[in-house]
Amino acid sequence: MSKQDFGAPSQTSSGWRHRIEVPLVMCGALIIFALMGLSVTDALMRSFLNKPIFGANDYAQILLSYGVSASFPLCVLAGRLIAIDTIVLMMPKAMQFWLDWLVTGLGAIMLSYLAWRAFLNALEAALFAEATLLLQLPYGPSYYAIAIGCGLSAILIVLERVFR
Repeated sequence: MSKQDFGAPSQTSSGWRHRIEVPLVMCGALIIFALMGLSVTDALMRSFLNKPIFGANDYAQILLSYGVSASFPLCVLAGRLIAIDTIVLMMPKAMQFWLDWLVTGLGAIMLSYLAWRAFLNALEAALFAEATLLLQLPYGPSYYAIAIGCGLSAILIVLERVFR
């Protein structure tokens, strides 16, 4: 069976996918490199100079939330969502079609719920001035990033099913 049979997107990526995917990949790469640089620099400075970066864990915590929010829609676009379809592939094609749509709908509902809850958490974080321990970096923007990532993923999961 080909990769297409297992729900992965086709090799010919359409223009709308490309316009979404490229900025997400670039942002994700920058975030990962920033995390690597921060971790390595902090470890080297801690080991050799006994001068760790003050608040490195706070920076890493915030950067990681942004990286996760970029990875959700990228997983959808790459067709890397978890799917165990051994039994489904043995069913008639018509039933496979409706089960695929049911799973897509449930996935979109769950991601939309996560986006909504993250948005509400961002509002509460701003209201109560929730911040990191050392540097007092606000948590609100991280929650907003997660909300945007989950919301975009919910939209993309449906678009992927429609345009497949």
